[in-house]
Amino acid sequence: MPATPLVDSTNALKRTRSRCDFKGPAHKRQCSDDRKPRSRSVEDDIPLGELEMTLRRLEKTVDYPTLKRLTTIGRDQWREIPQMVHSIVERVKLRVAERFQCRKGENTKMLQAELYLEWLLEFEFVLAAVQNVLRAKVPVAPGKALFTILFHLIDQYMTAVDAQQDGCAYRSWVMTLVEEAKDSSTDERSEEALADAEAQLKHFDTVMRLALARYKSDSRSEVGKVAPAIGQMEETLARGCCLLSEQTGLGAETEMGFGLLPTTRNAMLGWKGQRASR
Repeated sequence: MPATPLVDSTNALKRTRSRCDFKGPAHKRQCSDDRKPRSRSVEDDIPLGELEMTLRRLEKTVDYPTLKRLTTIGRDQWREIPQMVHSIVERVKLRVAERFQCRKGENTKMLQAELYLEWLLEFEFVLAAVQNVLRAKVPVAPGKALFTILFHLIDQYMTAVDAQQDGCAYRSWVMTLVEEAKDSSTDERSEEALADAEAQLKHFDTVMRLALARYKSDSRSEVGKVAPAIGQMEETLARGCCLLSEQTGLGAETEMGFGLLPTTRNAMLGWKGQRASR
């Protein structure tokens, strides 16, 4: 069976670019004035989608029907995965904002670095589900579905950070909860949040690298055919990591994002190189 092409979520959900993208800036979405107090819950605003429901089940336990459903999504609904992941990201953003509103006083704001960290931490259920599947002894080939989900998740996380930095987030009411670090006390909070975010990105990188290895193992007969798509996805991650580092300070200042997701990106480059050798 021919390899099903992977989808670059930037085709469906374009992020703005900085000098990291030498192809030039994409068209930016116009800001909307929807910064109003919220009374609706996450469930009211964005219903639980099929992909998130499946992943949350796999976070707790891996059973054959649920895992089979995940692989079916990866095989038959691969064009819809970017939008499914987008729904997960939007629900995460709303969940973080609502939780913060409930526990903070009106005069206290979250720092931007803290917001981005909280978004990353909310993705933990996805990472746990992926790890559970990778450890399971079930006769299916889940690698493609797992890697594709993680790719779109981190890609759209970068898109969300970019939109927040531009002040043109789709749900810009969240911006009323956030402020920049302005003095020594907030600088310390920001640095701590950045350190924790880097640690969480390393965890994401480890899990994503394992998912990529499983995908490659599951695709032994088509490694060369899939290599160009993997190469394109690595280029997307490279641009996103560069932009993320530039905007947030994640990673070393001189690295331009090269230190973010390094093991996954190196493995993707290795796979990309196998096209020429076949």
